[in-house]
Amino acid sequence: MEIFNQELIQEIIRVTWRNPAFMAIAIALVWLIPQILIRKVMSKKYEQRKIEIQKNKIQKLYPNTLK
Repeated sequence: MEIFNQELIQEIIRVTWRNPAFMAIAIALVWLIPQILIRKVMSKKYEQRKIEIQKNKIQKLYPNTLK
């Protein structure tokens, strides 16, 4: 005795994958989740680069000539 027979699997596929609301949510999640992750990484890199540029500018104004 199979727990999931072929008819039940086909019915689940029909109910979920052919449902417009489910497909809209699934496509939105596939589209938005990577975008949010990439945006977070890029934002962190931008902030680190901004701090590095600021340090370089301060270093140019106050060089360590006194050794």
